[in-house]
Amino acid sequence: MRSRSSLMRERQEAFRDARLIIIASEGKDTERIYFKALAKEYTNPRVHVHILERSEAEKNNSSPEHVLKQLNNYKKQYALEADDELWLVVDKDRWTEAMLSRVATECAQDDYMHMALSNPCIELWLLLHLVDISLLTPEEQLQWLKNRRRSKNTDPYLKVRLRQEMGAYREASYDTQMLIAKVDKAIDQARTLDKNPADRWPQTLGTRVYLLAESVMNKK
Repeated sequence: MRSRSSLMRERQEAFRDARLIIIASEGKDTERIYFKALAKEYTNPRVHVHILERSEAEKNNSSPEHVLKQLNNYKKQYALEADDELWLVVDKDRWTEAMLSRVATECAQDDYMHMALSNPCIELWLLLHLVDISLLTPEEQLQWLKNRRRSKNTDPYLKVRLRQEMGAYREASYDTQMLIAKVDKAIDQARTLDKNPADRWPQTLGTRVYLLAESVMNKK
């Protein structure tokens, strides 16, 4: 990871009045690939995006508590300015309500922290770029929310559906431009799904990743 001094030199030289958006995610590849592409597409001297990566020793440690620990460690090590943001990007499907509640409570107590949770998973956010969610029947939306596997050795439903929509999809390699071109559609659809924005995370099918996308695009 680059040092804070390196980041601060960038801020002083090229991003003098930029705010930092620091992202730590549950997924090792999918979120990193997407937000690097989004930041590149919406390059803005007032916004500087930095994505934390897990070390090789911790590559499989993806719990929300560990992702939050990454951000806390960053905050302890480097001084943040008032408009900097720390973003926790996690999925709902693998974790207990108690674990998510602990993480959400800690985030709510820190003005720098923001939690962008997808229910059930990040693939929902990607699919919102491509599929008109309003055309899904209630039964289909429930199928999306449950995100089940057909069998033990197959991918979950949303990953299969995303592969069908994109033609090809792997967590470590996919066509970001196909998605970024339709990011406004994804934001609008995610906001429509977010029927109770005061809740700490979407309790039904939904994703708060749209809030992070808006921040990266400087739409706040």
